[in-house]
Amino acid sequence: MTSPLARQTIAVFGASSGIGLAVARGAHALGARVVAVGRDRARLAAAIGELPLQLAQADIADEAQVAALLRDIGALDHVVVTAGSVVGPSPLAALDFDLARDAIATKLQGSLLVAKHAAARLRPGGSIGLTTGILGRKIAVNTVVKTIINAGLEAAVRQLARELAPLRVYGVSPGPVDTPNWGALSEDDRRARAAKFASTLPVGFMASADDTAQAYLFAMQARALTGTVIDLDSGAMIAA
Repeated sequence: MTSPLARQTIAVFGASSGIGLAVARGAHALGARVVAVGRDRARLAAAIGELPLQLAQADIADEAQVAALLRDIGALDHVVVTAGSVVGPSPLAALDFDLARDAIATKLQGSLLVAKHAAARLRPGGSIGLTTGILGRKIAVNTVVKTIINAGLEAAVRQLARELAPLRVYGVSPGPVDTPNWGALSEDDRRARAAKFASTLPVGFMASADDTAQAYLFAMQARALTGTVIDLDSGAMIAA
């Protein structure tokens, strides 16, 4: 059976690693024309490898770059935003506001910029997929920046689904995901950290990027889905 995504055009912001790369690969496998967008073209090209995807470079926090890129792409069926900056835990008293501003500009502001400039270019039945996270609703100490970003995006999903209707707007809320975004950990340290997370999760494992990408691929094809956030978090939201 042919996928509804076959021959559709999908732009994925944050496609150079992790969940975004997995979404781009998954959409291509379903027959979509995929535009893979990243801030660093060399890194993006290395990640995509031999896949016949269209590569595009843009800083998601720069409105002029986002607007120009989407104008050049032309008509779209779906857009997915997974881009974000790594910001570690910190108590408020020690918070680095330069890092905080960069994180907010990239994930929160960048997602809104993409939505703003993609909306007019989406075909009927099109969708905008944003990436939130469990910290938007599940409080953890020393994570105020991530909490603010994710809670803001969850609110934006609901509000924009009304404002931009009949276009669809949805969010995906991952829990711990085993991706390269953990930084410069050794392979042994990465495995130890993954095992530690897995022991706390109801499903008993950390999701991979490919696991998480399934939520976006489903949402793009689910024409009645809008204004909601899909929790694909290995049960992290209900974990003790």
